[in-house]
Amino acid sequence: MAITNSLVDRLITILFMWLSLLFILILAGGLTYIILDRTVSQMTAVPLWILWAILMIPPFLTGATVTWSKQVPPLPILIIGCSMCWLLYWRLLDWRKPKSRSIEPGLTPASIVASQSLDAPVLPTNEADDSGSLTDEALTATPRPIEAHEEAMLRTCFAWNVFFLEKIEYRPQAVLCRGKLRTDSDNAYATLTHNVQELFGDRFFILFQYSLSTGKPFFALVPRPQPTQFTRHSRHWLDGAIAIVLLLLTLLPTAYFGAALARLPQGDLGTILLAGLPYALSIMLILGLHDLGRYLVARFYQIETNFPYFIPLPFWPGTYGCMVQMRSPVPNRKAVFDLGFTAAAVGLITAIPLFVWGLSQSETVPLDPQSNLVSFHAFDPRFSLLLTLLSKLALGGEFVAERAIDLHIVAIAAYISLLIIIVKLMPLRRLDGGYIVHGMFGQKPSAIVSQLSKFVLLILGLIRFRASEFGNTDLLFLAIVVGLIPAIDEPALNDVSDLNHWRDALGVVMLAILMLALLPVPAVMLQFFDL
Repeated sequence: MAITNSLVDRLITILFMWLSLLFILILAGGLTYIILDRTVSQMTAVPLWILWAILMIPPFLTGATVTWSKQVPPLPILIIGCSMCWLLYWRLLDWRKPKSRSIEPGLTPASIVASQSLDAPVLPTNEADDSGSLTDEALTATPRPIEAHEEAMLRTCFAWNVFFLEKIEYRPQAVLCRGKLRTDSDNAYATLTHNVQELFGDRFFILFQYSLSTGKPFFALVPRPQPTQFTRHSRHWLDGAIAIVLLLLTLLPTAYFGAALARLPQGDLGTILLAGLPYALSIMLILGLHDLGRYLVARFYQIETNFPYFIPLPFWPGTYGCMVQMRSPVPNRKAVFDLGFTAAAVGLITAIPLFVWGLSQSETVPLDPQSNLVSFHAFDPRFSLLLTLLSKLALGGEFVAERAIDLHIVAIAAYISLLIIIVKLMPLRRLDGGYIVHGMFGQKPSAIVSQLSKFVLLILGLIRFRASEFGNTDLLFLAIVVGLIPAIDEPALNDVSDLNHWRDALGVVMLAILMLALLPVPAVMLQFFDL
């Protein structure tokens, strides 16, 4: 009888755990689907359920493994699986962007113009002559965003001493105006924007970009979608509700894994969550303020965006941070720069003091030769010049040669946040560093810098792998993952005007911080600090 009761209790426990997992997955899956529908549904021709399924693979497999075997899958498997899913998601997101004649709210003017190969005819080759230019029949067949009589009105918008108009080309969703720039770019963009709005009102987005093939600036007019006030109002409230729910959902896994990282004894769920609260609050504060900075900059430049959405993870570290999706175009390169710089600066200003304070509460332990990036209780910061300097500042004479650091729970949260912020400082598409470099140099030069940074990171990974006694591959793996991220980013509306000098200086400072974080400690400095 006792055996039967025990079996029944075990079955009830298993059923309860699977029902709990199913409930959490349904809730998380529903929120994920709503977020995708509100943000990226119009950015790709890939069915939305495929993107949703790819994003749900890591939490589903992790939850099933924990429920079935009572243990979290190995960390390398989690990192590799999650990275592959995210890379596949981003690749599919950029695949087969629709080219319909009307603009959907999820498409930005820059992505529309970029997707139509600005420097080549969009029609088949049999509709072009031998020189590559469009034939009369092809030009007649091409859908025009403006009528024939409106072209004459458009030509009056271009003053010869501002932008000498040479020709007008038509794309299914854009009018391209090519010519010679006769004044400074800011004055040209402001003048043309004023003239077009005088004649056409808010009918068009006005893009000012460099041609990727010729390097000459040109203007593009893209029809503007007109969302209703009801749509804006309902989206605002829905975004707020989603942000609050995701915030609460993220608090649970971060607190749980914070308690596990602190190596606290197991107890009831309330005790565990309370013990992990310092870690949860620290990492959510740093990463939350990081993306809140980007959100506030977007609102300052009147860029339509959602509230910062926290991304809960069912495994360590509990969250990857926040997601801010911009739904309207970025006005100029100054705004592009500010979006990246402000987020990174706010994150660093918050993370570094918390990391230093957490280090001051930590203890040194004997150095483990097999220490890696996630060895929190035998942490060796010598792989990074920045982290080594911060560790020496906080611990002083306690941190010497042959010693590592047993990180305090707040230091762990700040260190993980710093790793995420440093990775986002890489000059790659959709990352803070990509925004900074794009703002400083423009679209095409930033793509070249992105490719060079991938190569440099790969070299550093190989150096760390060869120098490590046990063949440490953590930085090499990061270099491989980063190498799969696309380099070129979407341009701003005015992608020609340069930054002012103080923004350039701030960008150099931020890139210097990135180099300090990636470079290992030189041997001379190791000897000087007795490390």
